[in-house]
Formats: sequence, structure tokens, C-alpha cells
Amino acid sequence: MRSINLKSTEDTPQVEYLDGDNVLKIFGRSLPEDAWSFYEPVIEWASVYSPSTTDTALIIELFLEYFNSSSGRYILELLSTLEKKGSSNVKVVWKAEEDDDLMVEKGEEFSTLVDLPFEIQVA
Repeated sequence: MRSINLKSTEDTPQVEYLDGDNVLKIFGRSLPEDAWSFYEPVIEWASVYSPSTTDTALIIELFLEYFNSSSGRYILELLSTLEKKGSSNVKVVWKAEEDDDLMVEKGEEFSTLVDLPFEIQVA
């Protein structure tokens, strides 16, 4: 699987997947003016993702301080794209700060929208 590395900006999160690492990390703030332009390469990456025949699942680690509604739409599209690949080889880890009730709620909401193993971690 090819690596992906999108550097964070004031309005976009860091996105990284290192070939062989099996963890796609998305963290920071996500409020790009054109969310499709930002998330399109990530969704394209997911569309060519091929589940491994090994026991190691792909981990999607999301740790967002904030995201706007258009970002939420494409994050859901990313997860749905991976869901279609086979939920037994993909796991979502949604991280939130202990006092960030909104992000915890958003994680709970996303967990009901996709049929993927979903873990919410509060730190």
C-alpha cells in the first residue's frame, strides 16, 4: 500500500500512512474551505486499499480538535469506502480529549453510521 502524507495547516489536519505501518492517522483541525479537494486523495487512497491477508488490521486513528460539517461528510465517506473493503480488516480508533464532550459525541455518532469495529479513547 502506498504511503500518504498531507501536512497540517491552520485549517487542515495532518494525514499520514506509512507503508507497512498499517495505521492511517488523521489529527488536528479540519475546516478546509474546499473539503473535497483536501479529502479526495485520502478517499482515493482508501478506494485502492486492499485488506491484508494477515491478521493485522488497518487502524484508522482520528484525533480531531474540531471539524466542520463538510469535513464530517468526507470523513464518513472515507470510513464507508473502507467498510466496503471488509470490516474484519479495518478498525477505527476515535480519540478525544477528556473534557471534549462534543468530539466524544461525534465519535459515538460516527460509530453508529458505519459497520466497522470502533473504539473511542478519551485521554
